Amino acid sequence: LEYLPIEFTRLGWKERRRLARVLSWEGLRMWGFDSFEVEKLSMGTTAEHKSLSRPGVDRTFSTPHLLSGEGIQRMLERGGSFDPNSTSPLSQSLGQGETCTTVAENESDKLDQSEKSNSDEGPEVLEISNRGCPVVLMGWALFASPYSQLAMAKNVVDDELIEQARTAIENNRKRKKSFIDSTRSSMSDASFDEGERPERDSSISTNTGSSTSASKPNTGWDGGYFFCDKFNITPKSLCQFFRKVEREYSPRTTNPYHNNIHAADVIQATHAIIQMGGAELAQAYVPLEFYSILLAASLHDVRHPGTSNNYQINAQTELAVIYNDSSVLENMHASRASYLLKLGEGKPDEWADGIRGIFGSMNDNDRKLVRTRIIRAILYTDMSRHFSEVAKMNRHVDAVEDDIQDELLELEERAIDEDRYDIPPVPEPSFLSRIGRDKHLKAREKLLPFILHLADISNATKTHKVSLEWAHAVYDEFFLQGDKEMEEDMPVSPLCDRSTTNRVESQIGFINFVIKPAFLLLARCIPSVEKVIVCQMEKNLKYWEGEKAKAKAEKERRETLLLQVKEE
Repeated sequence: LEYLPIEFTRLGWKERRRLARVLSWEGLRMWGFDSFEVEKLSMGTTAEHKSLSRPGVDRTFSTPHLLSGEGIQRMLERGGSFDPNSTSPLSQSLGQGETCTTVAENESDKLDQSEKSNSDEGPEVLEISNRGCPVVLMGWALFASPYSQLAMAKNVVDDELIEQARTAIENNRKRKKSFIDSTRSSMSDASFDEGERPERDSSISTNTGSSTSASKPNTGWDGGYFFCDKFNITPKSLCQFFRKVEREYSPRTTNPYHNNIHAADVIQATHAIIQMGGAELAQAYVPLEFYSILLAASLHDVRHPGTSNNYQINAQTELAVIYNDSSVLENMHASRASYLLKLGEGKPDEWADGIRGIFGSMNDNDRKLVRTRIIRAILYTDMSRHFSEVAKMNRHVDAVEDDIQDELLELEERAIDEDRYDIPPVPEPSFLSRIGRDKHLKAREKLLPFILHLADISNATKTHKVSLEWAHAVYDEFFLQGDKEMEEDMPVSPLCDRSTTNRVESQIGFINFVIKPAFLLLARCIPSVEKVIVCQMEKNLKYWEGEKAKAKAEKERRETLLLQVKEE
């Protein structure tokens, strides 16, 4: 359980010690989290194979190898050139069937056999570049928590973090023992005639349709998700899966916005919002549901081409044809996610004691539920559905709030009827405490995908420095698409024309009409969102309004100077 991935151990002491803090349980809960920092701290030399001889073979998302000093030396001996400080990819042709040296702790951490170079595919190109691995590190840190935190803390000898992780593990052990003892006690206290003790009916399930022990509701979080315990999943299997996921995302040099950093950022933002829900949110769902939505966060933009649905449809790309112009990219992401989940499950000859990779000991029903939830959550991220889904969610929240007010009114009327004026006021029930009721199951079903969707578009609500960097990144990608559309003599999509788009006014409009109403709605479900996220969003909005005022003042100053020059 205290497995350390090579993406962490290959780094220097300073970087590892900082990452141990950044990726601690408390660090991961912070709304001010900086995924760009994780990318920079985890930066290392990678190599990617690309096929040269077979037209139509897509190697854009081929496997990145972590290069050792020996691997780089072998490259140089073949006549290649390599600048360790360069961020630009370099190409080096290799002979047929050759591969580079990979740093790995064992054979299973190396390139999967199924994805190695096939001699039938002809010559290969090896691209060398510097890139981080935020998806691997973020995925491992969260999904293997708190064991990942303990492993990092011990590696860098951080006594405070070691104590925190060990305390979380010990508290979890005590809770499990207490649950087992109470269950045994209740069974022994019950009186059954000989032969009448009931057998457990495996067909009985929770409201999620799951029948595993991991379907029991949470009592809250204490230092980690404990998915490794609940589903019998190893940190090593998780890392192998997230390596596959990360190489499905383009680096920032290719996609300024929809890249591996964005994927890691959405994982963390989804987690942070979930944590804001506290014990009430933990008790409203079962572990399988949190596992699914966090996996969906990691997979929601796999293979993103850096262009929008609008471009895909106007250009009538192959994807648009396949998915009938409907949620083109989201359908592609969901399809690719299903493929990656299948890879993450492993092959039958790799299943030891029924443990299936990232699905661990889940039964058939649970595995299907995970896949179904992931697909639905990814499709929910389509921005064309934003306003309609916000309207639906608003109706669900209204219904829950109306129900709560009816309850309070009924209690008040009962107290009056019984002349009980000495009863203290009853605290108003929360939204989360009521979504488990049958009549509000739709609100419950929609909440987690809604959280993921808002995490996906949350850039304008992050701390100023992080928010600003994301704003620049998204417009850089928009403008690259606009340039492409101009080159192909296509209509330029909204916000994609670098000569006419006003970044400041666009940000103000985006916050006021898209972000603000959605997060205020979320705050009605999770009150902490208002004082943490909405508060920061308002600060960012003031910044952009200030920039608009500055631009207006500068324009007026120039117009005045121009008028003076003309008068002279």
